[in-house]
Amino acid sequence: MSSRRRELTQESGAPGWLMTYADLMTLLLVFFVLLFSMSNLEKERFAEAMQSFKSAFQQAVSGAPDRLVPLESTQGTPSAVNDAIMQAPEQSQPAEENDAEDAAESEVAALEWQQLTQDLERAFQLMQMQDAIEIGTPRDGKLSLRVKGAALFTSGSAEFNPAMLPMLDALLESLIVNPGYKLEIQGHTDDIPISTAQFPSNWELSAVRATTVLRYLVDAGINPKRLTATGYGSAIPLVPNISPENRAINRRIEFVLEKRAVEP
Repeated sequence: MSSRRRELTQESGAPGWLMTYADLMTLLLVFFVLLFSMSNLEKERFAEAMQSFKSAFQQAVSGAPDRLVPLESTQGTPSAVNDAIMQAPEQSQPAEENDAEDAAESEVAALEWQQLTQDLERAFQLMQMQDAIEIGTPRDGKLSLRVKGAALFTSGSAEFNPAMLPMLDALLESLIVNPGYKLEIQGHTDDIPISTAQFPSNWELSAVRATTVLRYLVDAGINPKRLTATGYGSAIPLVPNISPENRAINRRIEFVLEKRAVEP
């Protein structure tokens, strides 16, 4: 403090500690002014950091600088950021994973069908029944087996031919070993009318033959929920009923194996 200031202070009768107090207040004022200026500087730096973060985030979402969304358009509009996220390339990743999983499941299913077909062919060859049974190609999750009607049943009857029971046992074994499959049994006849006390028409004959096979499998332990039996009469011929040979082809029992969900 200058000598003139000291003289004025002394002349006014102020105590001596007032000089120290005045210096302290001055220093505190300078300190708070400094803090205030530093706080404004930090705000500016923080704002710059936030702008940089938004720019980097938008570039990661869009995948290319020319697709950046202007910063001012996103301020105060969270929906704009959500829309940009929904359009991000990362969204395609789950679809690619699902495609890979579907392809793997299809490959496993194809291997299962191949193994089942080979097992049935091997069993029928050992029984020397391959001429009476035709195994189709798996298609749309189904596999069809056609058995000549004359081989499985006697003419105009729903009683089994005892020589064909091993064939049913082979089919039964496949159902037991592969619980993930269900079986549809279809009875078919030719167009020659039948009228007996037991079978008024070919509809009844085909239906009883199909249900006779179903009952045999149920009695052997197969869950009835895995089996269905339907009689179609002469409604679905494989070839026109214009000759004895064609009629023999149309008289048949078809077994349709289909993949199903395993019940607990």
